[in-house]
Amino acid sequence: MSGRQIQLLDLKITPIDTRSPIPLYYQVEADLRALLNSDRVMAGDLLPTEHDLAEAYGVGRHTIRTALSRLVNDHLIVRKAGHGTVVQPREDRRQFSLARSFTHQMAAMGLQARSVVLAQEIRTVQAGDPRALSDLIGKPCLILERLRLGNDEPLGLQRAFVMLERCPGLEQMDFGVHSLYEVLSNTYHLVITTITHTISAVAADKRQAHLLRIEAHAPLLVVTTYATLDSGEIIESSVTAYRADKYEYTTTQMSG
Repeated sequence: MSGRQIQLLDLKITPIDTRSPIPLYYQVEADLRALLNSDRVMAGDLLPTEHDLAEAYGVGRHTIRTALSRLVNDHLIVRKAGHGTVVQPREDRRQFSLARSFTHQMAAMGLQARSVVLAQEIRTVQAGDPRALSDLIGKPCLILERLRLGNDEPLGLQRAFVMLERCPGLEQMDFGVHSLYEVLSNTYHLVITTITHTISAVAADKRQAHLLRIEAHAPLLVVTTYATLDSGEIIESSVTAYRADKYEYTTTQMSG
């Protein structure tokens, strides 16, 4: 690790738009995230102090602290008392996506994860596929439908779209055994830096009810996600319907 102290001029900070409806802390976070994923910083480099960053962005230190804490949670930086804010190696950043895999979620709940592959096909992205992939129409993807189980009890029904340009041969993997995010990280060495979630609720249709062993019209928690690489490319988008009586989705957002 270099231990270089990064100067504000090296960061080429994008000014904050105070008229934007986007929270200030999120604007700071997004700008720093892009900088951390650029070639201008290296593992072990030290970011400027909270005070210097607050002055550079024209915001309060609480806003900076909130933005930095979110980057810490995503394993992009680590804060060391008496030392400063240190840029993490890319190898450590991979833990961001792995910690959010279904396998790790189940382990955190004390359950054994298992998947049953219901369908798998290769085709190109089409209109009507997840909105996050609208700019990728015509490009090859793997569509993977799996029943997700915890301790052999069905918890969710997932349909994932994985872009194949960065991971050729992905369809040969057995996703009844392997975690998708672990394969992307460990086999293809892809670094996922952002996973965006949208949450909604629906009533189960007959097929969902049958596969999840619930009554028709029982409530389902639907989590739509897309995962972005450190290059800015979208690598995967999925829609997962979870049993509302067995699965709880928790997220924490700090205000700026």
